[in-house]
Amino acid sequence: MEKGIFWARRDADGKIELLTVKTPCDENGSALCPVCYTSKSGDNFNHKAEWEKLDRSVTKGCAYNAYPRGRVEIKNGKVTVYANPVLLWEDIRLFIIQTFRLAQTTAQGKVRFCADGSAHYRFFTEEEF
Repeated sequence: MEKGIFWARRDADGKIELLTVKTPCDENGSALCPVCYTSKSGDNFNHKAEWEKLDRSVTKGCAYNAYPRGRVEIKNGKVTVYANPVLLWEDIRLFIIQTFRLAQTTAQGKVRFCADGSAHYRFFTEEEF
């Protein structure tokens, strides 16, 4: 299983792709390899800081808040996915579960999705989801 952050955008064919910054971790969210977190809490990644590290070919020259985004948190054996509400359709949820290798946890009923429509996950793009 992995925790981290993600952005979603559509490719040229209209298929959703996730851009991720993630790290393998145990069921308590402890990283299984050395990692340098950038979030204020110190136990995950910060969207803006990590976006600035990505190559321009990946970011396409856009700001970090140009695309809808979210975060996968793992604590005490439970997974919580916080994301802009446009990313919580069933097919996108399944894609997030697959991308962050959460299938086993999902089978145990330990994944919770939280729609976060706050300014924190607001995005600004011409793209519709």
